[in-house]
Amino acid sequence: PILIGLVGSEMCIRDSYNYSSSVFEETDEDSELVNDEVPEPTITIARPYTSENITVAKEFYNTEESAENQEKALIFYENTYMPNTGILYEGDEAFDVVSILDGTVKEVKEDEILGKVVTIEHDKNITSVYYTLGEVKVEQGATVTQNQVIATSGTSKLQTTKPQTLLFETYVNGVLTNPNSLFDKNIAEFE
Repeated sequence: PILIGLVGSEMCIRDSYNYSSSVFEETDEDSELVNDEVPEPTITIARPYTSENITVAKEFYNTEESAENQEKALIFYENTYMPNTGILYEGDEAFDVVSILDGTVKEVKEDEILGKVVTIEHDKNITSVYYTLGEVKVEQGATVTQNQVIATSGTSKLQTTKPQTLLFETYVNGVLTNPNSLFDKNIAEFE
């Protein structure tokens, strides 16, 4: 009687296995789904701050802008006017500075004029540089995620109307690029 019970149980198990195997057989329709390429996730480039109380002190200097806008994008320092190579943000109070994308901290340094500086390399040959920082919260070689706080704003020797600043530059394929042309774009658009 025990032997018959075991044989019967084995047959039931075998039958259920055969049933479940036939239920999950691959069809042509299934193989098309598996072979399709998975689209890249949409990752848009963020701004280098999260506070809503930040204003632009100086825009990126663009040679194709009107003379009036070019003049507004000049930085005055020690009796010299210089084209702004990034965007100069300012605020009344210290604000968090965040990474615009996932990346790796390439350099953390101190500049005599521009204060503490953090450079981050991102995918698609995009590099972001953050100047005039207060407290830096990352080290060289660190991996950062998009919107991760990397520093706080700091004070600047550059001409601004508010006490806290961030000078922000971007490079695409090693070429200085207006950050405004990158914000909110899908990173998949870049080579």
